[in-house]
Parts: sequence; C-alpha cells; structure tokens
Amino acid sequence: MKQTISYKKFFINYGIFVGILAVLLGILIYTSKITQKSWSKNLKKNIETVLEEAEPSSWVITNNIKIKNAFTLNAACYDARNKKNGKVYKAIIINTQTLYGPIPAVFTVDNNGEVKFIGYSSVHGRVKTQLLNDSSNKRIKYWIKKIPYIIEQ
Repeated sequence: MKQTISYKKFFINYGIFVGILAVLLGILIYTSKITQKSWSKNLKKNIETVLEEAEPSSWVITNNIKIKNAFTLNAACYDARNKKNGKVYKAIIINTQTLYGPIPAVFTVDNNGEVKFIGYSSVHGRVKTQLLNDSSNKRIKYWIKKIPYIIEQ
C-alpha cells in the first residue's frame, strides 16, 4: 500500500521547520547585537593598554569610528587624542599574522595620513621583545601601507 502525504500536512511540517529556523536566526542576531557593545569596549581597552605602554599618560581614546569596508570584521578604529601635543589621531587595532599566529597590532594615523606602528596587544615578555625587534617584518610594512585605505570614509 502506497502512503501519500497530503498537502496540508506537508505545509504544516514545512511551517514548523521554517519557524524553528527563524527562531534560531533571531537568537543569533540578538546575541551578536548584545555582545557588540562589550566587544567595542574591550577593543578600546586593548588600544589604551598598548598606547599606555608605549607612551605613559599621553593618550585618551574616545569615539569608535565605523569602518565602511570589508575590514570591519578584522579591524576597529577609534579617535585618540595625544595629551602632550593636543593632536587627534586615529588608533587602529587589526589582526596581523606573526610567527606566533594572529596577534592584534595597534597603529596610529595622524591627520596627514602618516601611519605609525605602536605595538602588539596582549603580548608581553620575551615574545613581545622578539616581535618588536624584527625590523624586517613585511606584514607590518604591508599594514602601514594598507591602513589609510581601510579607514577612508
């Protein structure tokens, strides 16, 4: 005997399936929106730490600047004011590939578009010394050239 499924039963099952998918998608969107604020706050704190290690008591990090290109997922940009000279810079944290894997690096950009590498976030001790003393780091040179295009508005 051949069993047939009616259209009514098919559409009920299909509706339940689509409903479950919609609820799961809603949960994913909701959690990403909730964590976005803490993500931004922690990135700001990482930039502050690196700048503080490089030049103690010299920097104030303020507004988050939206990056309007594909690097949004890999970088974050903030306004940074140098207390000593009063100039406003852009501070960028971006994942860079190193010998030890991807590590966030912090750069500053002045009003003339000059990019300066400040240091690595969350790296200390001998590893930090080794990374900072690598003068032939082509990845840092690559990001120094690329960052002005990333932060263009």
